[in-house]
Amino acid sequence: MAQPIMLTLSHIDFTYPGTPEPLFEDISVSFPQGWTAVLGDNGIGKSTLAAIATGRLTPDAGSVSPAPVRLVIAVCPQSTDEVPDNLEDFAADWSPEALSVRQALRLDDGWLYRYDTLSGGEAKRVQIACALVKRPDLLVLDEPTNHVDEPTRNAIAAAMGGFRGIGVLISHDADLIDATCGRSLIFERRHVGHRNVTVANVYQGGYTQANAQRRANDERDAGLLRSARREHERLRGAQAERFRQVQHANAARDNGGRRIDPKDHDARGALHLAKATSLDSGASRAYAQLDGRIAAAERKAASLSVAAKRYDGDIWMDAAPSHRAELIRIGPGVVRFGDAAIVDDDEALADGRTPRPDGSPDCAGMCSHLHVDGGLWRVSAEGDGRDRAGGIVGVRIPLLSVGPRDHIGLTGPNGLGKSTIIGALLRAAADVRTLSIAQNTTGDDAQRAMTRLTGLPAERRARVLSSVAQLNADPDKLLTGENPSPGELRKLLLCLGLLDRPELIVMDEPTNHLDLGSKEALARVLADYPGALIVVSHERWFIERVVS
Repeated sequence: MAQPIMLTLSHIDFTYPGTPEPLFEDISVSFPQGWTAVLGDNGIGKSTLAAIATGRLTPDAGSVSPAPVRLVIAVCPQSTDEVPDNLEDFAADWSPEALSVRQALRLDDGWLYRYDTLSGGEAKRVQIACALVKRPDLLVLDEPTNHVDEPTRNAIAAAMGGFRGIGVLISHDADLIDATCGRSLIFERRHVGHRNVTVANVYQGGYTQANAQRRANDERDAGLLRSARREHERLRGAQAERFRQVQHANAARDNGGRRIDPKDHDARGALHLAKATSLDSGASRAYAQLDGRIAAAERKAASLSVAAKRYDGDIWMDAAPSHRAELIRIGPGVVRFGDAAIVDDDEALADGRTPRPDGSPDCAGMCSHLHVDGGLWRVSAEGDGRDRAGGIVGVRIPLLSVGPRDHIGLTGPNGLGKSTIIGALLRAAADVRTLSIAQNTTGDDAQRAMTRLTGLPAERRARVLSSVAQLNADPDKLLTGENPSPGELRKLLLCLGLLDRPELIVMDEPTNHLDLGSKEALARVLADYPGALIVVSHERWFIERVVS
């Protein structure tokens, strides 16, 4: 068929098996040619809606047009562990289209033959290239800039700009959305009456424009609700005043205009009985009219939709810094790729390196270099990363020390050895109470976390769930036993880990998979953590917030 100009989802309902509440109900949205961003809190249903649009899930109700089976569809998943099904075909494809994709994403041809050894950013570029080369009618990119550095993000944006089909970008990367998307679909939790519901609203523009419009709408809706409640209270007040006036009139009539002594209980009782039985027909009509207007005001207030409450408080944290003067000391030397073993200066020099003027081994052509600037550690390229002389390949480090209250950020381009350095630090911290959350979590991680959560005593489980809520997660979903999304899992792992009172927290790319509100909440929590912290991240603002 000719390439479609619109994909339409109509009145979609979906409930995951075993869960008591629908994930969403009556969602209708259209995706035209070009890029549409899909945003919303973790676990709200973004990836599920994309799976329905691509035919990987069947909705409980509603329709998708045209049917997914009639389209060429490509999906680039969140996880880089999923090897593209057309990887071998792409490696052997030297057509102009394939070469153009390689160039746009700056692929090294060798990457296509050693996918399992690639860094997260390198693997993500290969995934996107394999998706683009299919020339799909519908292309879904699910969190494509998780794991990637700024040059890779720019390459992904450039490659997206050349796509001419229907593009769905599920992302919390505001810069990428602003650079590539002309419209935004935002999943929102709305409070209507006495319950929260999930809605999907479309806004024009990228993240910045869409979010400004959403905030303006939220302020307008909150104002309408305040006005409706004020009108309801005004009518209730008018009814009370009318009732007081009638009481006064009845009292004057039934008492001959005489004031009743407050201590004359018999007279006061007779007066109250008269009030209840002697309202004239005009007063009755007025009361009936006010009752109707009050009921209408109540219905109006109950029907108004406003943004659901978001949590932004502090989380429970029973943690304290270690009494040691120093938790970790490693280097100087070279941290080898592969096993994260540290080769000291003497061994490196004995390996035949030509010493530099400063006395350090000559790593040109074979290693990266770590530069320390207070609380910020940066890895930079030294040569091309290949071992031409058959010697040590790794990251050249100076003496590294981690104190009990240090907050350290580790940054640098993909593939230069940040995870290798983390491995060496964790090895040296074997006798330190450490909470380490890896860059990529797995289904086994989720099962273990849920097993621990459900096995906790009630008081400790309540602490964890309260902390999870403060990180903009929905604890009710965890109570159903449903495995959390990757972003929700990171929050749960952190809150569970804090039960063990860690002296050191190590998080590799902690903002991967997190929505923007959750990133802000996590930054606030980590900045307040009293112990030692090591964070690997490409997000500059996040590093600046949490690093000392």
